[in-house]
Amino acid sequence: MYLRKRNPVIIVTIVNRLLLRMRAIQSKFSETALLYANSIKSSKSAVLADKSAQAPAAASSDPRKMLTLILGAFLSLFLLTGCADNPEQSISDATQEDAEQSQKGPSKQVSVIIIKPQIIAMADQLPGRVKAFKTSEIRPQVSGIVQARFFKEGSLVDKGQQLYQIDAALFEAEHQSAAAKLQNTVAELDIADALQGRYQRLIKTNAVSEQQFDNVKARLAQAKAAVALAQAEVKTAKINLDYTKVYAPISGYIGPSAFTQGALVTAQQEAALATIWQLDPVYVDISQSAAKAQPLQQTLMMGRMTQGDEAQFEVTLLLGEKHNIYPQKGVLYAADLAVDKNTDTVRLRSVFPNPNAILLPGMFVRATIAGAQTQKTILVPQKAVSIEADGSKVVWLVDNSNIASKRQVNTSSTFENNWVISSGLNSGDKVIVKGTMTLRSGAKVDPIRIKQEQLEGAEDEVTRRIRSDESVSEVATANKVSVD
Repeated sequence: MYLRKRNPVIIVTIVNRLLLRMRAIQSKFSETALLYANSIKSSKSAVLADKSAQAPAAASSDPRKMLTLILGAFLSLFLLTGCADNPEQSISDATQEDAEQSQKGPSKQVSVIIIKPQIIAMADQLPGRVKAFKTSEIRPQVSGIVQARFFKEGSLVDKGQQLYQIDAALFEAEHQSAAAKLQNTVAELDIADALQGRYQRLIKTNAVSEQQFDNVKARLAQAKAAVALAQAEVKTAKINLDYTKVYAPISGYIGPSAFTQGALVTAQQEAALATIWQLDPVYVDISQSAAKAQPLQQTLMMGRMTQGDEAQFEVTLLLGEKHNIYPQKGVLYAADLAVDKNTDTVRLRSVFPNPNAILLPGMFVRATIAGAQTQKTILVPQKAVSIEADGSKVVWLVDNSNIASKRQVNTSSTFENNWVISSGLNSGDKVIVKGTMTLRSGAKVDPIRIKQEQLEGAEDEVTRRIRSDESVSEVATANKVSVD
């Protein structure tokens, strides 16, 4: 009943103890049997030497005494084994001995780094939208019927290329009418000019009155005004005639046409015929929260004050859900001096080259501004941080006694190949970066200190040293499991 209630490991320990004591009893029994055999030989020798006097006494007394001695020794050893010892005390002693033997074994070698805060340039991922560098919505300047379209939708068009042709018959007639009116006014001007010359000679001989001469001069002035007005009308008619040919105001990619051949369009209508976007380069408008915008703006202002126009901040774009890095680097172009009251953000505008038209207007991206923010923080290599089943992040630490233990940490972001630790670690902590695969909490380790920048170079050496002790570590781990 006592053994049934115990752990299987304890039962095995008890059995091993009983086997050791049975072997001791067997050894005592063999010793006693040997003494008995020797006594029998002595008895036989005594019988041969002296048959008459000592034979009866030796034959009758020695065997009984020896048998009694054997039984007493066996009984005393049995009572000593079963009654005198405390089983639980024996098990505790065995456990302590095994644990001591396990701790005395070779410690697991691990590589560690000593934590210290570092000043780094943080590059927070900020949301942004792509906007075309130039956008032109094509609208008709005159009313009429669309006669032809001269571009392929979605293609690249050049500045000055004709896109549409609107029916020009009415505008040609207006232009001809204005030209004819101009000719008429020019003829009247010639008559008025000749009349003024004639009156100029007659006024010297008083052949005409002053009033007549003034009327002639006024008529000449009116003829000149009529000519200028006719010239303006001709020019207007020519402009309207030219507007029947719709040209591209900028170079870029043109979108689908909203009107087809035969459609009626009106001057200055709300709906655009088509839209042209200049996509190389492009703007990326980044949104920064107003709470974090002040340090960034101070950095920008200080950079421009010290470096002038040469102060540039590099911007990196991340595309898609997988945050793929856009191959072209951009620069910070401008920043708003006011906060958007609807979103409580400040707009930062950057410029990116876009030779392959990968960035399209309206595309959502994430951007990082290099060197815009610096702060002192704690960094830990990503490979040193493990994620538990509940989603928490932990690291392995080594204390001053070289005992390994786990500690939960909180991370805020990443920097290169490191986690930025917001809480959980302090300056001077020893973090294990290599050798945590078979490590158990409370185990004694042999730490090898390396620098964080030497982590990659030290990996092969530490791994090789750890592998050389794999068999010893497995034995120590097995002993500890059996004790627990």
